[in-house]
Parts: sequence; structure tokens; C-alpha cells
Amino acid sequence: MENVEFYSLVAMCSLFAASTWCLARPHLLSSLAAAVASGLWVILNGPLEGRVLYVVTPNHGLTESDLLSAVGLCIAAWGYWYSIRARRRRQRRRPANRTGQRRPEDTRAVPVRVGD
Repeated sequence: MENVEFYSLVAMCSLFAASTWCLARPHLLSSLAAAVASGLWVILNGPLEGRVLYVVTPNHGLTESDLLSAVGLCIAAWGYWYSIRARRRRQRRRPANRTGQRRPEDTRAVPVRVGD
């Protein structure tokens, strides 16, 4: 397969970009992007693996680049948790009436007649 190094670099850059997006604006879509990029990085990290940190079998082990995908999955999980928590918090603060408009007593500005 040609251009294996190029695809590995694209996967690594997408992992960094998706993780940065998820940290900057945590919501469901950015969390999904970080999780997908982490999965792609595990598949395509062959040429850029680095040193073997832990040997599982003579041909397989945990490498430095595998830790990047673990960090990316942690960022995706945090972004998902944060977005779910923020959504629940917004739902609790919604107004009670059905139209979605605020009642006049809920507003800070109170009309006052001037110049009587």
C-alpha cells in the first residue's frame, strides 16, 4: 500500500483536531468526532508507532502511539459527559409555561410610568 505514512499523518492530525475541538466546544458531535478519530488512529498508526512500552506477545505490544488513542477516547468521554450534563442543566432552567416565553414577573425590567 502506497502513502502509508501520509495516511498515518492525516489520522494523527485528525485526532489532534477533533480532540482540540472537543475540548474547546464540548458537545455530542465533537465527542463523536474525537472517538472516531481515536479509532482511526489505532488502525492507521503503523508507521508512526514509536517504542514498545509493554510487550503482550512477541509480535504485539502497547506502543507510545496507542496512548494517544487512549487520551483521545478520554477526551471524547469527557466531552460527552459534559454535554449531557449541560443539556440537563438547561432543561431545568426552562420557563414553566408551554409557549416558551417568559412570564412578565420573571423579567428584571419592570415598566414604570414616567412624568405623572
